[in-house]
Amino acid sequence: MQKSHSKFPLLTVMMSLLLGGLFLGLFYLAVSHEPEYMPSQQRKQVESQLQH
Repeated sequence: MQKSHSKFPLLTVMMSLLLGGLFLGLFYLAVSHEPEYMPSQQRKQVESQLQH
């Protein structure tokens, strides 16, 4: 009974690290790529079209 009890904290820590890492990875991807519908992106597109 003690063996299964000692596995529980390790399993909890591993699951927390996995979910935390997944969340941070998705958050990084969301922040690093600015979507096209943002006002700054629309301004860049208009400026690049005017220059061509």
